[in-house]
Amino acid sequence: MLRGALAAIAVTDVDHRKEADAIVSSLFESWYSLLLGYACRATGSRSIAEDTVQDSFLALYKELLRGWPISNPKGWTLTVVRRQISKRERDQVRRDQMVHSLFGLRAVSDRLADQAGMESEDDALARLLCTLTRREEEVVLLRIKAFKYRQIASQLQISINSVKTLLARALRKMRQAAGKRSDSGTSAAETKATNWVDDEGTMPRTLQ
Repeated sequence: MLRGALAAIAVTDVDHRKEADAIVSSLFESWYSLLLGYACRATGSRSIAEDTVQDSFLALYKELLRGWPISNPKGWTLTVVRRQISKRERDQVRRDQMVHSLFGLRAVSDRLADQAGMESEDDALARLLCTLTRREEEVVLLRIKAFKYRQIASQLQISINSVKTLLARALRKMRQAAGKRSDSGTSAAETKATNWVDDEGTMPRTLQ
């Protein structure tokens, strides 16, 4: 559906279209599922999350077609999704229909817990991310995509020290969550999903 929407956008500059197609296609493969998971946990609704993420990709595509240089497409789309989610929450407050985000997190967590059979690595990571605050999750998502501290700080408009603090707090929570589940048997996928945390509580050297 997303690719169909992209193809429907009219453009006269063929070179810009080819470049935009290449960037968005690559981004879709490497970033879409993580961004969708973040949006699902933030909104508590898969349909809303899918619409929000699709809108962010369409917005990115249009900007690329205009020739605007975007150095960090992952961070750019995350920012768009964050803003749309924030706007939706403000609208809900004005209509007195806001649902606390915790319910959305619990709903996703419960669905994951109820799934039978082998757990995929993506599901295991999603389970651990459900223990984090939204800002902690944003820092982790960017970090596992090899963003450096200064890039994360710039993208989220916070200090580098705040990035370090949020990341350390997030990793501690994720390790604790995995540890609590070990009593009842941590899945192989969940164990693998936590392997990127080393003994010092930092990211692997490949992401430094």
